[in-house]
Amino acid sequence: MICSIMDLLEKAVINAATGERIGALCDVELDTENACLSALIVQVKSKNGSILAKCDKVRVEWCNIQVIGKDAILVDCSCELKKVQPEKSLLDKLWN
Repeated sequence: MICSIMDLLEKAVINAATGERIGALCDVELDTENACLSALIVQVKSKNGSILAKCDKVRVEWCNIQVIGKDAILVDCSCELKKVQPEKSLLDKLWN
């Protein structure tokens, strides 16, 4: 199957072991030296389920992706997912 990054962004990310939805794919990480996709960045909502809840992002290594299907991406979550550091705001970027 061939798909674009935009196609990937529309897919749900699911824990293959439990069937539980991890979150929504929000970004990808590219290895420009080797010209390959190295990780998926997944937006995960906090456990309290509030609409105003803070969303964290986790990094899923390419080697932990089991299947990229039509509607979802199944990943192996046997290892702990690493949190992605929040991006600096535009003002922080300008001043630092």
